[in-house]
Order: sequence, then structure tokens, then C-alpha cells
Amino acid sequence: MNFQLLPAQKLTGIWRGYFIQKNYNPFSGQFVEDRYKYEVQINELPNKALEGVTYSYKTTVFYGKAAFRGLYTPATKNLVIKETKMLEIKAGDYSVPCLMTCYLDYSKEGKLQTLSGTYSSMGEKDKTDCGSGMVYLEKVPESDFEPAPFLKQNPLVEKNKPDSPPAIASSKHVNIKKLQQALGITVDGNWGPKSKAALLKKIPDVNPAPDFNNNQQINALIQEIQQKNTISGNNTKPATPNLQQNKQRETTPVLPDTAQKPVVKTTPQSSVIPPELTERKNKMVKEIFVASPDVKIDFYDNGVIDNDTITVYDDHQLVVNSGRLSEKPITVYLHLSKENPTHEIITVANNLGDVPPNTALMVVTAGNERHEIFITSDEGTNAKVLITYRPKTIRAEKY
Repeated sequence: MNFQLLPAQKLTGIWRGYFIQKNYNPFSGQFVEDRYKYEVQINELPNKALEGVTYSYKTTVFYGKAAFRGLYTPATKNLVIKETKMLEIKAGDYSVPCLMTCYLDYSKEGKLQTLSGTYSSMGEKDKTDCGSGMVYLEKVPESDFEPAPFLKQNPLVEKNKPDSPPAIASSKHVNIKKLQQALGITVDGNWGPKSKAALLKKIPDVNPAPDFNNNQQINALIQEIQQKNTISGNNTKPATPNLQQNKQRETTPVLPDTAQKPVVKTTPQSSVIPPELTERKNKMVKEIFVASPDVKIDFYDNGVIDNDTITVYDDHQLVVNSGRLSEKPITVYLHLSKENPTHEIITVANNLGDVPPNTALMVVTAGNERHEIFITSDEGTNAKVLITYRPKTIRAEKY
């Protein structure tokens, strides 16, 4: 039998991702998943022994830091990492310090190196079972925390920061189609004299040759065209919204690079559907039910921060424009009603990040309810989530 051995010292470095813990909820009769970020700083010793530190955290403000020892077996590419003691805890008084033992497999595809597997845990003091679950880590150049001393001496660690997020190859073509469709002209993806004339007719003082690689600029133009279409369709005078004739949504978007606080506004539905919602498959991920009409949606990067960017639509209305996913949330506020109880949230991948595909964690909060949804999108498929309002007289679905 032939084994491909991992060269020495390849494990030394920073590995970051997450672990998911499953706990049984006796009240709901279901298993509940709780997700935490997980960073492991590994020092591989000459005898294949491992040492280092781990960080378990939701944010870098509240975390647990532990020392570990472990062993790597080159023939099977298996690792065992056993946390031995807590070094630092920054959490509430109710938190119980637990030590994890991880059973991981090493894998490498191209430049992507991963450690994945399962873990078990027990209380540091009373040795009681703290739960178990799965672990996923990727090797990254930088730490969310202070690098351990052995990492500061390693030239492979703390290399240059990742480059700016690459745009997908077809973004220019898609943006041309989006603008053509908003103008109500032939959608062919080619920006010629007829397209320029139609744009100038709608917005006389605009540059007839916009930058189609600039998603923010194109989406702003489309929004302005939609507003003019709405006004011209009502005899140049804005009509009072009619809930019976035009379904409406109250949406508070938080767009990237905006310091101002979001303002709740009512936006009428537009008949123009963006091309990326018609040319790509809208894959149904989940439908959730909430008992509160006021909903907050937070979008985070799912695991390693790799420059994923997304655009989000609420019932075909743009609410997030090319937002970069990170450990800080991109937030959208919704107000649901009995008249219009269901919102269709579609997430579109603007790029594939440094590590395809584009992945995100979508956290939906409504009153005391919290739902975590893992979504994946790419150049051909969007992620669709339905959020439906059910008043408190009807039991909200639990996940």
C-alpha cells in the first residue's frame, strides 16, 4: 500500500473555521445545533507531536483560550488534538469551561488545506459531558487573536493579506442585461447606441457608458430608473400606496460602507425582475415561520473570511448591494404583516471568494426566536429563503 506523506512542518500555522455542537432540547424534543468559531494555532514538533493553543468564540470579545497537545499520524493523515487546560475565559458567569478532544483528517486540494472531523468534550472541573459535534478548519495566513510565540518565528505565517475580492468573469455582461431590462429594451448583453439612447432618455444627465464592472453604480442606476418608472406610471404624480393593489414591504437595508443608521422606508414592488434572479436557478434552502412581525437578518461569512461578496433581494427589491461577508454582520430589517406575511429573501453571489463556492451564515432573529441557516450560492445558483409571519396564536415552527 502506498501512502502520500505530508511533508514535515506543514501543519504548523493557523487553522480557523468552526465547530457545531448538538444538544438535545427536552422541551422541543429535538436536537439543537449551536455554532462557534474555532481557531487552532499548531506547532508541529520533530516527533510528530503537536502543541499549541485553541480559541473558541462567537466574537473576539467573548472567547475561551485553551492549551492543547496532540499527535499526527502521517500514514493515515489523522490528527488527535486534546485540550489540556483553559488559559483564559472571557464570557458570562453562567459559562462552564469545557475541554475538547478533536479527531481530525488532513486534506489538501490545490492551495486549500483543511482539517475536518468530530470532537467530544467534558467539563474541566467536574468531567461531565459537555456535548459533541463536528469540526471544520482551513489553514489561513492570519490570526483573529495574538499569534503564539512559535508562529511569530515562522516565515510561513502572517504573509500578505488576501487581495481584493475578484469579480466573477460574467459580471459586466450580467450588469448590462440588468440595466437593459430596467430600461425596457431588448436584453442582449451588448451596450450599443440604442441602449445608450434609452438610458439618456430616462436620465438625461447620466454618463451613457457607465462602468459595468461597478455593481454599486449599476444598481444605483437601476433604482433611479425604477423610481422614474413608478412616477411616470402614475401620471407624474406619486400615488398613495394601495395595499390591496400593490403588495408592499417595509425594508430597512444596511448597505456596506455606510456610516448612517438605516431608515425604515416603504418600497412598492417593481415589475422589473433583476436578470440574476431569472438567469440563475433560485434554489430553495428553507422556509421558516416567525411569531413576531419585526425581523432582523444578519449575514456572516460561513467559517473562514475569504472575501465572499453578496447581493440580497427582498421580494425582488435590492436591500444589500455587493456586501463583503466577514465576522461583522450585514444587517437587514424586515416588517411583516398579516396582509403580506411572506418575504422571499434571495442571496446572489457577486463572486466566489478566495475559496469557492460563496458561503454565508444567515441568522434570522424575530422576538425571542433565532434561526441559523447555512447558504451557498455560485455563478449559476442563488439561495432562496422564505420567512413567513404567523401570529402568536399559531405555534412558530422550531428548528
